[in-house]
Amino acid sequence: MRKKYFFYISGLILISLQIWFSFLTFNVPFIGIELIQNQNKHWIINKLDSESNSLKLNVQRGDTILKINDDLPHLHKTVQKWHSIEQAQSITILRDGNEFNINLVDVNAAASTSILPFCGEVLAILFAILIYKKAGHTNSARLLALVFLNIGLTFSSVGASIRGDSLGKFFIIMFMLSLPIVFLHFLFAFLKERTQIQLPNLYIKYLYIIFSCISLLALPYFIPKYSYYFYQYSNQVVATSFSIGLLISFFFLIFAFFKYRKEKPYLSIIIKTVWWALTISFFPFIFLSIIPQTFFGGHWVNSLYTSWLVLFFPLSFAYLILAKKLYDIDLVLRRVLLNVALSIIPSIVLVTGHALIVQYHVTMQHVVFSFIFTVITITFILYSFEYFTTKLEFIIFPRKYYLNRAMKKIANNLCSISSFRELKEMVLVDIVNTLQVFGAAIVYKYQDRIETVIEGQISLPAIEGSADVEAWNYPSLLRFEINRHEEYTSYLIMTDKKTNTALSKEDMQWLNFIISYLAVSLENMHLIHKLNMRLQQLASQMPSEQSAQELVWFRKLMFELQEDERRRIATDLHDTTMQDLFFLKKRFASLIEKPEFPQQDIEQMKGILDYVEIINTNLRQNCFELHPHLLHEIGLINTLRKLVEHETPICPFQLEFMAQGAERIEDRDLDAKRHVFRIVQELLNNAKKHSLASIVSITLTAEGNNFLLVYKDDGIGLQAQSETSREIGSSGTGLEQMRSRILSLNGQLNIRKDMESGVYLSVTIPMRKVA
Repeated sequence: MRKKYFFYISGLILISLQIWFSFLTFNVPFIGIELIQNQNKHWIINKLDSESNSLKLNVQRGDTILKINDDLPHLHKTVQKWHSIEQAQSITILRDGNEFNINLVDVNAAASTSILPFCGEVLAILFAILIYKKAGHTNSARLLALVFLNIGLTFSSVGASIRGDSLGKFFIIMFMLSLPIVFLHFLFAFLKERTQIQLPNLYIKYLYIIFSCISLLALPYFIPKYSYYFYQYSNQVVATSFSIGLLISFFFLIFAFFKYRKEKPYLSIIIKTVWWALTISFFPFIFLSIIPQTFFGGHWVNSLYTSWLVLFFPLSFAYLILAKKLYDIDLVLRRVLLNVALSIIPSIVLVTGHALIVQYHVTMQHVVFSFIFTVITITFILYSFEYFTTKLEFIIFPRKYYLNRAMKKIANNLCSISSFRELKEMVLVDIVNTLQVFGAAIVYKYQDRIETVIEGQISLPAIEGSADVEAWNYPSLLRFEINRHEEYTSYLIMTDKKTNTALSKEDMQWLNFIISYLAVSLENMHLIHKLNMRLQQLASQMPSEQSAQELVWFRKLMFELQEDERRRIATDLHDTTMQDLFFLKKRFASLIEKPEFPQQDIEQMKGILDYVEIINTNLRQNCFELHPHLLHEIGLINTLRKLVEHETPICPFQLEFMAQGAERIEDRDLDAKRHVFRIVQELLNNAKKHSLASIVSITLTAEGNNFLLVYKDDGIGLQAQSETSREIGSSGTGLEQMRSRILSLNGQLNIRKDMESGVYLSVTIPMRKVA
């Protein structure tokens, strides 16, 4: 609770300070006139700040200040505290015996003393919030956010400090002195988290105490009588303390490097990165601004500019942490250094050209600053070029973006393809549309046959002919080999583009990627097909009932796979071909109703319509045989009656079906009833193909706790047949397949072998209600 109140109170104080500092920065001009008192107690202009508005006024070094705001100079508060003129409305000067009255109210603040510090403050605080939100769960990230906050508050104090505000000068000293210690604290936490090194945090507390005591030396700033006495020495004390704080960080890094470099090689990479970041961040600020200002009385490059480089150190680590590239830090550094090296020559050319154009108004300070800013800008552009080109690829490289998107779609589709016929809808359509060709085909060339999948306008005989020869003599077609094995060879064959132009280099590169994906997918489909065939052979060739019982799980799995495949095929037929036939019937029916057609044409269309209806009826029956949905709706016995009603007109024998007292079979689960249906279906198919019978009867009865299915015919009887392999999705005809189904129901199969002709086969299935 105390921490919560402390947080709220601290936030309220910082917001209040921010409002006050912003008010001074944007409403009070930075005059920048420094004074010195001569032996006659007169106040003389000693220096004019190069970034101040004094350069726009009619004042010169050596002028005597007679009045400030119509009062004596020594009564003005900034003269008393800092020996400078700030927060004044008017001044009266004496030059060569002439008095001049200068109005200071309408003087505008320079951007370098108002906008730039405010932008630095906003940028630093936004980064602090971003890091705290994205990675605030780690101690190092929270301390890094505190580093950004410290920098932001330092920027916020700059505008008020240079305008002679006591609060601004006090807080800029406090924030500058705390910055090296917060940096060091962050390094301790960061190295502890990343390298598991236990570092002595007690020294950090002592450093906080020491630098806090040093910052208390600025308290006399609020007492005008003693302000200047402490102020004239404070710059040296603050600069020295700030430099000592950074030296402590460097010495700590040197100590950690030599102590742990052999135990933890990764630590050396991190420390080298920190060295570079600290050098880039603070070297210009200390050696170009602070030290010259402290010991030589003037900076070489204004601290308003070099202070921006202080953001480099925390920004680099913020990027590495948020982008999760910390463990690729050596690669990132190499990339940054390479981009810096590449940007130096263009920066020299640009800065030199700019200096030659405005040579009468440029100074060495502006040249140096422009060169540094240009190098940083070009380095950033080069480093982020890959990111922006990726994000804006659809604008910069639209064709490449379109091809990549099509490739991703095809790659995702290939993950779900399991059969050869699915290649058309999921691959060939995209290839044809992407490359804008008339048509394309995928060809499987086996030793004894050729299988093709076609999309678009392409000739099937030409495809089969082009795939059947090794020498290519079809100039209108393009052939690309996908796979070549002993068992088969696969090709991708395409027509010319619709624009009658050749495939570009970009298209060919894309097509090669697609072919490599297809090679893997087609090989997998071939192996899956072989595996399924082998599994089905194993399922239908059990050597004995005992071994079959041990593999009951395998039989059930195989039957489930077969049913799933049948259900999928039936659904595809219903949703595609049958729907197309339905719309075709509607179109013919609407044409027949039009009176402008001759009667002869109407009769022909009616004949076509009847033929379409026959196709639709056959397809509906095929769907029923593949997926007998009536089992769930009307039960097994009624479904078998529907099957017999459909088979009776087309069977070459008399078909009889009886069900006596077997209604209790409806209590069995749906899988069991589906197995019984498949057994009857297979018996009828075998009878039509092999029995040569005149009468076939199927009886379903109940005996005790068992169901009894009896099949009889007067045909030629069972004959030894050579075992033939069956394709996946076949109806599973054959005695062994029926035996596997019966065993999966814990049933028994009995065949009378003493009959000279005909077949008598009985199936016994135990009763068991669905759970």
